[in-house]
Amino acid sequence: MSYFKNVFGAVALALIAGSASATVIDFDRGSLGTHTGYVQQAFTFDKLRLVSASCASKPVQPCAAENAFRDTTMTHVEGNTFNVSSMWFSLVSNASPFTLVTNKGKASFAIGDLLNGTAIQMGKGYILDLAANSLFANVSFLKIIDSSLGKAGTGHGKGNMRFDNIDVTANPSVAAVPVPAAGVLLLGGLAGLAGLRRRRKA
Repeated sequence: MSYFKNVFGAVALALIAGSASATVIDFDRGSLGTHTGYVQQAFTFDKLRLVSASCASKPVQPCAAENAFRDTTMTHVEGNTFNVSSMWFSLVSNASPFTLVTNKGKASFAIGDLLNGTAIQMGKGYILDLAANSLFANVSFLKIIDSSLGKAGTGHGKGNMRFDNIDVTANPSVAAVPVPAAGVLLLGGLAGLAGLRRRRKA
């Protein structure tokens, strides 16, 4: 009996693990300007401003900037939870601390803060490693806030941060097993148990 449980458990875990999808949100295929409902690879941003700049150590291409909106929120289009492993960022203004918020908490970063033993400097790009931080695992949203901007969220010149290459993995949604499929599984399990019982009697 426990053998069958182990087999079914292993198959279920393999199916779940195989359906998780990793991707990098790079904004390279976006058009410049301000967007509402920007979507890339199954992730959506409620509002986003794309600029042409040198981001993530690549030639000048679109990347996201926080100097027109106070914040932007990323979610999965199907409502799945996800894990954020890393993202590239640059603080372009001296007065632009920014905060990452999830349903599990928040973390803030500013010029002068230590990142992997190095002080964050204005105008330099950094890769923020979030893989080991539980605040960014199995989350339902990621909000990116440039806290130097005004309350109205239109504070040009009050601060500017850029972000790019968000490395994210969507967790598969757990769907209910349809009744016909459940019936087939039940019959298969009963047949297997009957066969095992016959072997023991013989």
